[in-house]
Parts: sequence; structure tokens; C-alpha cells
Amino acid sequence: MENSSKDAETSDEGRGIMTDANVARDLILEAFPVRTGRNVAGVIGDVFDALKSHEKRLPKEVLAERQRRWTERRVKALVSKEARRIDHYEIQDLAAVAVEEARIERARNRAREERLAALIAAVSPRDHREAPERMGWGSGRQDLSGSRGTDADHENDQSRDWG
Repeated sequence: MENSSKDAETSDEGRGIMTDANVARDLILEAFPVRTGRNVAGVIGDVFDALKSHEKRLPKEVLAERQRRWTERRVKALVSKEARRIDHYEIQDLAAVAVEEARIERARNRAREERLAALIAAVSPRDHREAPERMGWGSGRQDLSGSRGTDADHENDQSRDWG
């Protein structure tokens, strides 16, 4: 059976071969995921800003050896896997930026965890037992979603005398 180049391309995609384009895109999207509030254009902008910041910290000798500097157009080509060629220093820069973003995200998570722990510690155990009842939960009645009670509250049981 003869394998044409078209068959090889589709079979490669199915197996998920890690090309440089896939590695670059994965580094970008792992560090800067597309999510609510940050679309692909936002990701490209965030990655470009991080790469330019990283590039400014590099020694002049290193920058002189490079063929090109980072541009938004280049980042967009990497995200959309349209780049024909990806240089080794580009993968290195993307990995460095991904590590830095991971450190930032880790610090954010630690700070959030500390805030939540302080919130939990600030509420006494007695408040924990009463909180569901204050919210209308667990008191045997069911509020309509979005309502905070009705004229017929739970003290005035209207399950009898319906007319």
C-alpha cells in the first residue's frame, strides 16, 4: 500500500506529533490559556508583552546574535501554528516566559488561599451552623431561585386551609 504525502499529513495530525509549532503553541496556551475574559487576541497581547519584557532583560550580545526581535505578528503566527520555521531561541524564550507566568500564578493562588483561610478563621463555628438557615437553606422551606422569601414566610404555615 502506497502512502501519499496527504495521507501522512492526516495520520501525523491524528497521532499528535510534537512539531516545533505544536511545542510553541502548547507553551503559550499552557501559560496563557484562553478563558472567559481573555480571548485569543488577549492571549497574543499578554504573550507579546511578556516576551518583550523578557527580551529587555537579555544581554546585548545575545540579542545581537538573533535574526529578529519579537513582534505581535510573530506571536500570532505561533499561536495559529502558521509559522514555517521556529528558532531554538524562540522556544527558549517561550519556556522562560511560561515558567515566569507559572510563578506568578502560583503566588496568586497562595495569596488567594491565605485570604480564604483568613475568611474561614474569622467565622466562628456557631456562625457556620446558623448560616444555612439565615440564607433560607435547611429550614424546611424552598424559596424560588432568586427570591429571598415571600409574603408567606415559614412561621405562617399555609399548607392547610387552602379554601
